[in-house]
Amino acid sequence: MRFVGTERATVELDGYFDPRALVLPRIAELELDDDGRARVSLFAFHVDDLQIAGVPVFRASYAELLWRVAIRTAGRRGWWIAACDLASRSARYLAEHEIHYPVRRAELGVEVEAIRCICSAGDLVISLGQMAPEHVSAERRGMFTGPRAEWEVPWADDGSAGRPAPARLETDTLSAATLGMSVTWAPVALVRTGRLHGCGTSRPR
Repeated sequence: MRFVGTERATVELDGYFDPRALVLPRIAELELDDDGRARVSLFAFHVDDLQIAGVPVFRASYAELLWRVAIRTAGRRGWWIAACDLASRSARYLAEHEIHYPVRRAELGVEVEAIRCICSAGDLVISLGQMAPEHVSAERRGMFTGPRAEWEVPWADDGSAGRPAPARLETDTLSAATLGMSVTWAPVALVRTGRLHGCGTSRPR
């Protein structure tokens, strides 16, 4: 199953945390900085007119927030999905059963001005300032999910460049619930508009 659409807003924001409480798949190794901290990258987007290839009657627009932890596995640099926050019921079903994400129900908004996620585990609100004029390429890695990182997501990033924007933390009681420890968020996010969204049913590794 293949999913395609257009993201009207895409935000990537790095953070660092003490990984002692994180339960990581055995086949994965964390990428740590000089202070022994692990890296998490929020990938937040709002996709419009998402379609399933070959199913013309299906249309969906929704916001999604992926918590991606930087790892190495089998000699590859990758992201391991620690959590996927979604509001849409149909999107939650597909994300859980087709992509094998660890899904949470959340009230979620993703715009070029802010990320807002409210769920039973906690809240996360980050404000975004005016985008800088320069363009920066987004990082590209493999995407793995499941408690043993046993699934690989066929993630298709169109490689479009983004623009840096100041990021200000308003509220965060969610990162500790997600990763076991609170996150120190970077002061700058990468913001894109019009990114072509493509992913599909995860493949067993």
